[in-house]
Amino acid sequence: MLLLLTTGAEAGARLAGTLLPRGFFLGLGLTYLAALAVDRLAARWRVPGAAAVLLLGLAIPNDLLTHSQPLGPTLLETLHRVSLALLLFYAGLRTDLRRIRGIKAAGLGLGTLSLLITVLITGLALYWLAPALPGGLPPAAVWLGVWCLAATDSGALEDLLEALRHSVSGRLRHLLEFEAALSTVMALLGFGFAAAVLQGQPHGEHQALHAALSSRLPQQLGALALHVLAGLSAGVAVGALAPRLIDRLVRSDQQLLLVAVALAFVAHGFGQWLGGGGLLAVFLAGVCLSNGDYHINRFESQALGRVMQPFNTAAELTVLLLLGLMVKPEALLTVLPVGLGLALVLPLARVVGVWLVLRPPAFARSDRLIVAGCGLRAAVPLALAVSLTEELPHLRGIAATAVEPLASQLLALICVVVLLDLVLQPLAMRQLLAAISARRRLA
Repeated sequence: MLLLLTTGAEAGARLAGTLLPRGFFLGLGLTYLAALAVDRLAARWRVPGAAAVLLLGLAIPNDLLTHSQPLGPTLLETLHRVSLALLLFYAGLRTDLRRIRGIKAAGLGLGTLSLLITVLITGLALYWLAPALPGGLPPAAVWLGVWCLAATDSGALEDLLEALRHSVSGRLRHLLEFEAALSTVMALLGFGFAAAVLQGQPHGEHQALHAALSSRLPQQLGALALHVLAGLSAGVAVGALAPRLIDRLVRSDQQLLLVAVALAFVAHGFGQWLGGGGLLAVFLAGVCLSNGDYHINRFESQALGRVMQPFNTAAELTVLLLLGLMVKPEALLTVLPVGLGLALVLPLARVVGVWLVLRPPAFARSDRLIVAGCGLRAAVPLALAVSLTEELPHLRGIAATAVEPLASQLLALICVVVLLDLVLQPLAMRQLLAAISARRRLA
């Protein structure tokens, strides 16, 4: 993303004494300032800031690509993997298991069974809508694209709950936060497993789950188990050691931030070294840190989340701007009807999943409607969309000549669905909460 943000630089121009394009720092700083400005404006309009930042990325002219160095696959992979790791680590830090006592089973059901139901219904809808796209969509691209939309997003959820001005009870807030974290992990595992199952032939070695799996289902299941075991082992090991390190090494909030970032990188690297479970290890390390016991009272889980929040914000902004810059405006127009249809199906599929998982009398009808309406998609689906473009050349039924236009089409489709979800869901939630409040007053 960094090299896309140059402004007014001629092709081949370099900043004196560096390999960076001329205008690099000016473009980078102005872009992030603009992102913060539109986020502030969105908060005033009570709209999730992710929608405004994504629109900003779409508004930046794509011809900037011709005035800067191309965004190479190595830089692209690094940006989206680091962003995902930071998002997962922060989600882990926000997962305080003590706050969901009595509803852990419901949270686990939302993050697993409800997610699978949502993926299945949305996938069937996209399979049915695919012929409306120019050239259609191969089945492998349909199902991998749907897995990109599986995870709900903790950052967008925070914005939505803030916009609703605490109209959602604390019990449901904690349940939704836990679901957002767990659904992200499940979406990563599901995406990797689906990519391996749909893979036409083995391809080069990557540091992701889907590249470690072979084409045979038993071997894929075994590799998935190894991946999960590696992530569990690394995450728990680092998370168990982390509170002791913090007690012994940290003397200030500044040092706490440095140690937290270092622990996230250690967890990711250790998970990769054990068998490829780096992202899972990062999340579990965050969960252990959030629920650990500290001898120094001022360094509690809330402090860890507080010092890591700027990094989480930077990761979210980077992912949103990155996809906005990658999407071609002409592709948005071609996928708009299908994107609108899919954006309507996705929340309905979530309602079905929530209704089957959250049962009365533990959850009243109004509670289930609120939970169903708060499942927003944002940064994580967009980051997975980048992984989707990397997997397309290796999927079954996709010719080499069709990879580039198909990637452009899928990026635009996911962007449209996420953007509509971010805009329409808050509007629907405000109407729903108003109706629930009116009904309670009448009762």
